Amino acid sequence: MKMPSRRTMRRLPVLLPALLALGMLAGCSTPDPYQDLPGGGTDARTGQIVVDDSWVDAPRGLNVGAAAPLRLAMTNESATTADALVGVSTPVAEHATFEQDGHAVPRIPLPTDAQSDLELTTGIELHGFRQSLVPGQWFPVTLTFQNAAPVTLQVAAGPLPER
Repeated sequence: MKMPSRRTMRRLPVLLPALLALGMLAGCSTPDPYQDLPGGGTDARTGQIVVDDSWVDAPRGLNVGAAAPLRLAMTNESATTADALVGVSTPVAEHATFEQDGHAVPRIPLPTDAQSDLELTTGIELHGFRQSLVPGQWFPVTLTFQNAAPVTLQVAAGPLPER
């Protein structure tokens, strides 16, 4: 085996990072599973209730039987009528529970002219996933309110891309 010349050896510190970068780029040919997810999640409206940034917090996907939080923000734009989220359902999970301040609650209040932000805190937990989900996979979720009509929106298992 022939040894590299001194000239080649001197250039190696300059060439090596470029060769490593090319090798890494060649290995990055798989599609990004998050490329079709909207930054911040999906939005919906029903009557005076606006639902923003809906997604399921599942950065590594979900296995059958798992639980995961549904992240979203809900704004009641009515100046006169309070409302409440009283139900959440999806064909991919057995049931949902509500929590506020660390305690199980039967509903999530939506006061007049106010927002309930459940994007960074626990509020809605989906339990008993009936199928495995990979990050970026979409599925329907129906939100049922005390006064406003139910609304169904498509949400994705995330993380979501930054805006």
